[in-house]
Amino acid sequence: MENSLIGFNMKTKIIISLSTFFLLLGCSSIKISTTEIGTNLQEVAINNAVENFSTNCNLFKNDSVFSVNFEDSVFYKSTLIQADKTKYKDGRTHQWERGDLYDGIVSVEIVGTRYKYYYSEETKDKLPTKYVIKNGKLFYWWDDNYPVTEEIITVLWKYNILQKDYIISEFLSDDSQKGAHYYFCKNDLSKYKRVVTNIGLGYYKPPKLKCN
Repeated sequence: MENSLIGFNMKTKIIISLSTFFLLLGCSSIKISTTEIGTNLQEVAINNAVENFSTNCNLFKNDSVFSVNFEDSVFYKSTLIQADKTKYKDGRTHQWERGDLYDGIVSVEIVGTRYKYYYSEETKDKLPTKYVIKNGKLFYWWDDNYPVTEEIITVLWKYNILQKDYIISEFLSDDSQKGAHYYFCKNDLSKYKRVVTNIGLGYYKPPKLKCN
């Protein structure tokens, strides 16, 4: 979630077209790893989410490539307020104000994607750094603790999400496309809830978790 406020004019069309339906699920029977001292919280949370998604979520059937995003801070629903005209000079009338911090919670977002990344020797360091394959389907993400390797580059080529020609992407987001959002207790990753929705993180009320 970006720290900056997002203008009303950029988001109004998306919000209007979004469905308010979302599915909330609790813990399942899938074996969930907990964090231990010295482990990578992001990596464990992502692997837990991918494991559940690939076995217990119908969205897994819809795509062959999935983008994964980890957030170490979760915020309550953003509020639409009047824009600060001294800060924004582009004519916008409203802006989004981020909600309060949801203390002790981390999140993982999984969404199907067909986006292609430009590949060159100069830009390859900006590519995803981690991946996992489940039942022949690719999940990739960025982790600052790991560099881009030849192994992951080979995998990205295999799944046809790299291109050598610098083409301005005509990729358009589908407002109706749903993703899976996983909310984990930071101190116990075995406690989590999953929301399936087409609304972005931070734009709806997150589920309550008992982390104590």
